[in-house]
Amino acid sequence: MRPLDPLPVGAVRPEGWIRAQMEADLVDGLTGRFPAASSNVTAELFAAQNRDPGTWVRGSRGREEKAWWAGEHEGYWMDGLVRTAILIGDEPWLERVAGWVDRVLSACARTGCISIYRPQRRFPAVGFDGELWTQSRAFQALLAWYEYTGDSRVLDAVAGSVHATINHYRRSTYFGRPGADGGTAHGVGYMDSLEWLHRLTADSWYADAAVWLYDDYSSSGAEFFTDLTVAHMRDPRRAWFDHAAHVAEALAMPRVAAHCSGDSAHAQAAANVLAKLARHTNPGGGLAIGSLEFVAGAAGSGHRTSETCANVETMISLGRLTCYEPNGSASLGDRIERLVFNAVQGARLHPVNRAVAYLTRDNRRAADDPSLDDGRELFSACHEAAACCALNMPRAMPYYLSAMWYRLSDTDGLCLTAYGPCTVRTTVAGVPVEIKERTGYPFSDEVEITVEPQRPIRFELRLRVPCGSGEVRVHGVESGDVVRSAREIRVMREWSGRENVRLSFGFEVRSCVQHDGTEAYLRWGPLVFALPFEAIERVRADVDAVEGVPSGLHEYLLSARDSAGWNFLAHADAGVQLAGAATPGDRFPWAHPPLAIETRLARRNGTPVPVRLVPMGSAALRRTTFPLHSSVGSDPA
Repeated sequence: MRPLDPLPVGAVRPEGWIRAQMEADLVDGLTGRFPAASSNVTAELFAAQNRDPGTWVRGSRGREEKAWWAGEHEGYWMDGLVRTAILIGDEPWLERVAGWVDRVLSACARTGCISIYRPQRRFPAVGFDGELWTQSRAFQALLAWYEYTGDSRVLDAVAGSVHATINHYRRSTYFGRPGADGGTAHGVGYMDSLEWLHRLTADSWYADAAVWLYDDYSSSGAEFFTDLTVAHMRDPRRAWFDHAAHVAEALAMPRVAAHCSGDSAHAQAAANVLAKLARHTNPGGGLAIGSLEFVAGAAGSGHRTSETCANVETMISLGRLTCYEPNGSASLGDRIERLVFNAVQGARLHPVNRAVAYLTRDNRRAADDPSLDDGRELFSACHEAAACCALNMPRAMPYYLSAMWYRLSDTDGLCLTAYGPCTVRTTVAGVPVEIKERTGYPFSDEVEITVEPQRPIRFELRLRVPCGSGEVRVHGVESGDVVRSAREIRVMREWSGRENVRLSFGFEVRSCVQHDGTEAYLRWGPLVFALPFEAIERVRADVDAVEGVPSGLHEYLLSARDSAGWNFLAHADAGVQLAGAATPGDRFPWAHPPLAIETRLARRNGTPVPVRLVPMGSAALRRTTFPLHSSVGSDPA
């Protein structure tokens, strides 16, 4: 049995700053306006079904790309768009989404499958294709729509396509094909759909298919991506080396396979996932990259890049893993918050997301070199290297909302695993319940939770205690109703009418040291703090889907007006003072950070310098980690 079960898409709705950010991104940012930057997302390949596997086409920004890329892009865009439209209740976009769903279902009715490929070329046995990957990206959007609408046509079409695809490849292999590439390896993402369908239907066929998928991947002998195979995962000393996004997409794969199979080898592989992830995690929570887009054995560091695609996929995988990891919801909530509130928020522009850094850094003095990593470190509405990272950012906050609240499986009740302003509407033991979470979190360490059942009902409210909490206080309930542990608060009582539970976590500023022991940084609750550098923003290029038609979306060059503090050192006896705190009414706190840490750093000669540090996600250009000693260079190789 799973410890937790996710609530349906739409059960947890954004409020406060989360809603303001999602609305702004839909109206004026990449969530709603990305078609102006790339026609890939509007080609409607899942309705046309006219692509051929193993071919190249003219794609985003006029570059040659593999035929499956646009299928990935359409799936990504619709996934973020479907969820955003549902969560903020935008009727025009909901109507547009409904039209896309109907066209995909009509195509499936004609051909018997949801796919970007023409029926006679479907299910190739050699070369690159992206068959499983592109299907799975569309399925995430479609299954979200099914949970919101209850439209059985959607579930039937997705289930039928999955059966057809898995039944075909189970006769031989999918991952073990000759000429496989990264698109084939992305097929590990199909586990998301198999796991979801198993939860929705309780049909053991999907559990068996999930086990087959992991075993086929583990035994394929593929050279492109092997980090999460059973053999490599059972070795706790082996680092990760492969493409970061592939690793991120499959983080939950070993645990889901272990749950479905009961196999001890799968369980041993799953047991090492979080420890390995910790080794490769940057201070801001991103998955460290050692070479372009590959982990390459890199330990986490403020100077390592991380990929926005990989970071969003990591967060999604951790949210799914939360359902299965025994006694792991508290630590997983910490990881999710740290990643979303630092690396992810720090890879986008504020307050409106009109451009994203494909490769982002905790320490970033400039983002103005188009030759660096093929332009991946620029802020762009659609990078020339690929459109995927700009399309993943709109998925981040919708999936964060899905990772906030879960249903308990061992008793009647709900579990709050990640914090933020929201409204939850669900049922507990058949009784409708509304919960409002009022907070300025993560800029505040105080949370008010209002519970209002339709009629009196006894159930448990299980609340995570975030890492970095000091004296935790609980108000509004009798002490006899509360059971505490170091990482959880359990409130077990009969709820009636409208009742409030108020939490105060007493966050304290903590000094942390990165993996190699050479540099330090400051945290308060889930927030990592950085020295900001004022950015001079210049437009490098307009990014247009149709040549000559202005889109209002750009690729930017960001340089620091003054980055003298880049060479500062950590100060051993600096002292810290927390300044300000957010209230639940702050709409765009990332653009105008209401919280800061006042402390001292040191010049290279040891002279102390007073500084004001802001949340890392609030500064496009910043220094987050500072050397502990003058012998450590400010720009390590």
